[in-house]
Amino acid sequence: MILEQSAKLRLLTAFLFYFTQGVPVGLFFYAIPTWLAANGASTLAVAGVVSAAILPWTLKFFLGFFMDRYTYLPMGRRRIWIIGAQLTIVVMLLLASIISPGPKEIWLLSILGFLANSGTAFQDVAIDSLAVDIMTEDERAKAAGVMFGGQTLGISATTFVGGQLIATYGTVAGYLIAALIVSCVLVFGICIREREGEGRFPWSNGKAHSRNVALQVDAWRPLLVNSARSMLAPLSLIALVAFLVRSMPSGVAEAYHPSLATNIGGWSQTDYTNTISAAQFAVGIFALVLGGWVVAKIGAQRAALIFCIGVAFCALSFGMARSYWDDASLLTAYFWQTEFFVIMLSVSCIPIATRLCDPRVAATQFTLYMAASNVGRPLGNSVAAATDEMGAPHLMYFALASVFVALSLIFWFVRFPTKAPEVVEIIEPPPSPAPPAP
Repeated sequence: MILEQSAKLRLLTAFLFYFTQGVPVGLFFYAIPTWLAANGASTLAVAGVVSAAILPWTLKFFLGFFMDRYTYLPMGRRRIWIIGAQLTIVVMLLLASIISPGPKEIWLLSILGFLANSGTAFQDVAIDSLAVDIMTEDERAKAAGVMFGGQTLGISATTFVGGQLIATYGTVAGYLIAALIVSCVLVFGICIREREGEGRFPWSNGKAHSRNVALQVDAWRPLLVNSARSMLAPLSLIALVAFLVRSMPSGVAEAYHPSLATNIGGWSQTDYTNTISAAQFAVGIFALVLGGWVVAKIGAQRAALIFCIGVAFCALSFGMARSYWDDASLLTAYFWQTEFFVIMLSVSCIPIATRLCDPRVAATQFTLYMAASNVGRPLGNSVAAATDEMGAPHLMYFALASVFVALSLIFWFVRFPTKAPEVVEIIEPPPSPAPPAP
């Protein structure tokens, strides 16, 4: 159960914890919003709950600084954060099951969504940082497929099972099942270790690995200086802009698609959650089995360009087909392609981000990239809410197409690195023997 010694264990760990991330996301981004829409909540109210759940993800860059600065090396560089975050998710889901707010208590649902996803954001930063620390170069594309495949399967399972449970038994059942799943992965996180000699608990007889000791930054000034130097590099700034908008389709989908399906399409609550969960399940399996291989074969940057063009074309086509939005086949096709392109674009962007990271500040830098990626979600929420309030929801899809045309141009003209920077471990030579006494 030592990650450094087993590639299969590293990939399994990435899969399980990313699957866990999908549980709160499936609940508060899909199942709960659909339940709200089915109970008469407005698009603005649904967008408010989703935006509150997204907020911790947009603030992840603060978490990266703390994880690079503070840790407990005898348990590994990232593991104590992983365990703490996982425990937080369990506690918040149990709290939600106890309080169990109704569909009119938007503010309380927003608070619970924020708290549950705060733990998830902590866990996401810790797992991403662990992947940067411990994955080999030839594993990165495959790991990206495993990560987002696992997360998508987690979202799919939670959207389907949670949607069915909430529709039949109420929200309490959904929260309790989610807490049980997260608890099982928490036990797995306690059992594994990052490197040889580290302890599983603070009271175990573990010792810090020499590589982690060499990389650990023990003062704020060098951490901030190295982070600023890495992030302000021209390629890094361009990548930041690209990552900033890549999740906008998800923000639009989470805020508007429940209302689109139930109010315009005439679908039931479970019709929508079943369709989304089926799409997420299929895309998750594809990403898990083939996604990383496809991205590695095509090249991460070329794959990102292809998927950006796909998003732009489909959004433009769907916006122009407004008069047919009550057609179930059209809605199903658009919902499916949104899930596919968003997930595969994420799989493509992960290798690009990891190759730009300085190992000394990997958590901070990678988290800044991923936090920027999550800013696209509330941007999408805002665009959806604003255009729907104007009575012109088709404009959100035209805006989406325009953004992704610009993003396609970035991936066409800019050349990002194809290999990650290497870490050179400096080992001090043994002291030379003392000269013989005269």
